[in-house]
Amino acid sequence: MKIEDPRSVTSSPNLHPTAAATPAPAKTETQRPQDGRAVNQPAARVELSSRSREMHQALAAANAAPDVRTDKVDAAKQRIAQGTYSVNAEAVAKGILDTRA
Repeated sequence: MKIEDPRSVTSSPNLHPTAAATPAPAKTETQRPQDGRAVNQPAARVELSSRSREMHQALAAANAAPDVRTDKVDAAKQRIAQGTYSVNAEAVAKGILDTRA
């Protein structure tokens, strides 16, 4: 993330907002140059990196995904109904005892 004072930089060529992240309007502060008229400038500028935009898009995609994979659930139900579903007790026990999981 990059934060700049707008009084020291006239514009940022790297700021291209995407549809996924629409920036909120910046707060402004009033300054009076030598001629006395008021000029509104952004109080500060926040620029998000392309990596942060990618992370935002990945989070949006994860949130849009279903919580339950119905294809897997349906396949397990079918195998249980047919009597072909079996559990490897040793693999389950190793998974419970594995502290790295």
